[in-house]
Amino acid sequence: MPIHRLKYINNIFRAVTIYSAAQGQISILQREKGAAMKKLYLLIGILFFIISFSLHAQTPKWTTYNNQNTNAMLPDNNVERLDTDATGNIWIGTYFSGLVKFDGINNWTNYNKNNSPLLDNTVTGLIVSSSNIWISTNGHGLYKFDGTNWLNFAKANSGILTDWTYCVATDNVGNIWVGINNANVSNSGVVKFNGSANWSPYSFTDNYNYKSVESIAKDNAGNIWCGTNIGAYKFDGSTWTAYTKENTAGGLCGNYVKTIAVDPSGNIWFGCQDKDPVTGYWVGGGLSKFNGSAWTNYKPSNSNLKTGHISSIAFRNNDVWVGTGFCGQVSDNLGLYKYDGTTWTNYFNNSNTFPGTCVNDLVVDKNGNLWIGSSWGLTKVDFNPTRVSYTEGLPNSFALHQNYPNPFNPSTKIKYDLSSESKVVIKIYDMLGRELEKLVDENQYAGIYSIEFNATKYSSGIYYYKLQAGNYTAVKKMLLIK
Repeated sequence: MPIHRLKYINNIFRAVTIYSAAQGQISILQREKGAAMKKLYLLIGILFFIISFSLHAQTPKWTTYNNQNTNAMLPDNNVERLDTDATGNIWIGTYFSGLVKFDGINNWTNYNKNNSPLLDNTVTGLIVSSSNIWISTNGHGLYKFDGTNWLNFAKANSGILTDWTYCVATDNVGNIWVGINNANVSNSGVVKFNGSANWSPYSFTDNYNYKSVESIAKDNAGNIWCGTNIGAYKFDGSTWTAYTKENTAGGLCGNYVKTIAVDPSGNIWFGCQDKDPVTGYWVGGGLSKFNGSAWTNYKPSNSNLKTGHISSIAFRNNDVWVGTGFCGQVSDNLGLYKYDGTTWTNYFNNSNTFPGTCVNDLVVDKNGNLWIGSSWGLTKVDFNPTRVSYTEGLPNSFALHQNYPNPFNPSTKIKYDLSSESKVVIKIYDMLGRELEKLVDENQYAGIYSIEFNATKYSSGIYYYKLQAGNYTAVKKMLLIK
């Protein structure tokens, strides 16, 4: 019987077949050793399972960055809007101090009226599209920033119609959608911008007034959803469809739609305000989910979501994260909720988790970390705190170390050294050279790193891990025993 091996030749995994002249003898030896080795592997596997089980069960790590503990590198604790870019940077829109970029490690960059072309320090909306940052402001229109150059689209020089902008989003073909304040300016609530010269306004009205758009989202089919205080509107490219509390028989939890988000399955989630029938004031309406045909409501009267003031929504794996309260606007604030489909968990005014009582925005980065913007600053929830660890320092050279433990089940640590800042990619391969996972794909600073590989979904066998850091490449072998 031929013996198969995987060799790493010229930066490519190649399957190599080796034939033996004494295949019969090899077969006999293999049978004799097989039973003993299976028993040994079973004992080793049990031992490593016990050890690694405790390693795999991790408690999320909560870290809050504020003006005080960053030495004012985060210049403003009032974090209004968040988004992430392809390299892992967190972009932060503040209320008083403009735009901030944070690399997630230790570098902060602030763009404000004093050091950039920004004319407004209040960021009301923020979206990263390709390599551009788009921000809406509280009186100076829309800005585009490509990392070097700034462009301002204002009433005086563009078709945006007003300088008062609420939110910004993109669609599948790269158009920019901007929610605008139409009061005393125009009848439009939202404008679509093709990125060069064409502006298309759209209006929403009840029997008395034209309405502004305060939230925008794109669904998985490419439809644009706009939230107003007379309901939600869906645009399919040609037709607008209105969804209200009345025409959905209460499916939409309130007509003042403050936030809209789309989960990976395509469900549309709405955070709403509702009108008190007696006083006429806006009150918390709760959370609604729409799957395209049926509606589900979550509110204090039917769930353990104990407030109806929903400010933001994000999704991570199978969990729905819900920010409540509008910082500085309402008193019925209960911080942050996680909903796993069955249980609601509240994080509120706790120095060990979320220190705030209200949430302005939520975003999940490409590594699965949850970022929370509030009046308490910027909070990060790392659900795999031992997955990647970083030690500041300057190794003499690049290096990829042997994983530990090895053999392992189901988790192991891979340590590597970077002697200079580099684009780092770490991939896992099987015996046939097929790529299974990409553990790292980002720019990293010089230092000593450790990343966890969890092989719960893989069968026993030999696996390979490859580090590519700049011009440095290395591959090592590891053994999974279950």
